[in-house]
Amino acid sequence: MPGNLGCYKDHGNPPPLTGASKTSNRLTIQTCISFCRSQRFKFAGMESGYACFCGNSPDYWKYGEAASTECNSVCFGDHTQPCGGDGRIIVFDTLVGACGGNYSAMTSVVYSPDFPDAYATGRVCYWTIRVPGASHIYFSFALFDIRDSADMVELLDGYTHRVLVRFNGRNRPPLSFNISLDFVILYFFSDRVNQAQGFAVLYQAVKEDPPQERPTANQTLAEVFTEQANLSVSAARSSKVLYVITTSPSHPPQTVPGWTVYGLATLLILTVTAVIAKMLLHITFKSHRVPALGDLRDCRQPGTSGEIWSIFYKPSTSISIFKKKLKGQSQQDDRNPLEQGVGTVGLR
Repeated sequence: MPGNLGCYKDHGNPPPLTGASKTSNRLTIQTCISFCRSQRFKFAGMESGYACFCGNSPDYWKYGEAASTECNSVCFGDHTQPCGGDGRIIVFDTLVGACGGNYSAMTSVVYSPDFPDAYATGRVCYWTIRVPGASHIYFSFALFDIRDSADMVELLDGYTHRVLVRFNGRNRPPLSFNISLDFVILYFFSDRVNQAQGFAVLYQAVKEDPPQERPTANQTLAEVFTEQANLSVSAARSSKVLYVITTSPSHPPQTVPGWTVYGLATLLILTVTAVIAKMLLHITFKSHRVPALGDLRDCRQPGTSGEIWSIFYKPSTSISIFKKKLKGQSQQDDRNPLEQGVGTVGLR
């Protein structure tokens, strides 16, 4: 039968459910459940057709499980319902047949009020089904017995309270359907005529893993920024610096360190500084009014050729420093910084 947790053995001392208890010649499943729910117990059990037991301990199975056919003694108040047996107790969750409730489990069953008895007149009930993180919730009605067109079951958006679907005696639900929300409200209304057994709806929430972000494509071409201070012939013997900044093409994104951008930005600033220095030097040599040039001429040693310093920076790999001596003004164009390397600083 829908809603029962099973049939179990009862040795009597103590019983499987040790809370409140009562006996009644009009016992039904729902009268026992309602009694235990009113006493704030989680479980209700019927035995021998007339005895009702309540409890909170989940070890009601401690004496062992019995075959379901051993709990088929009819309820004294309704001969169509099973109410346990001799030394056998049939156990139900007290949420069964409640008028309203809050559900957050991934899957569960919601029953109409007073289930498995016929729902009463003038019922207005709300159940919240909220499973945080669920992408959608599947619904399937295992039972739908609502005959009056005025009685209805509705599913509402839990956030906006907008009615999503409505079912009644004329509009029956499909076998299954889903709602793309993680928060749904189940609403039931009954008028004062034409009662029926009600409904039992199974819901199952589904959580989907977030999509994996695809790695962005790395640069496929090397970006080279160069700046060479091209002094006049009269300053050919002064030191110069060549900046070469190179990225690593076709490397996977995870192999390029996060500080590469900052290194490029720093050396780009140095490049701009060199351009400004070049402009100032041109102005200096034109005007012949800056004493620094004279100081340079006085300080240089006779017979010493000019030097070119080259700094090569390769992100995530190394910084290389080269020095090339100029043989004279006639060989001024022979300034390939790759010919002689004097130092390399590895970056890891």
